[in-house]
Amino acid sequence: MLLQSRPVREVWDAVHARAAEAGTSVSQYVADLLAEHVGRPDLIRETQREALPLAM
Repeated sequence: MLLQSRPVREVWDAVHARAAEAGTSVSQYVADLLAEHVGRPDLIRETQREALPLAM
């Protein structure tokens, strides 16, 4: 499955930096973020839940 998006440069830079900090690819980082966002933490593959910036 393929998902494309066009974030503004500042968002791309932040996502790229956070993926690097988490030690994973941008693609996997975004996939893990989406899994957490829709309430499916059981589908997170690589990123530690603590590394995902969803707590608000």
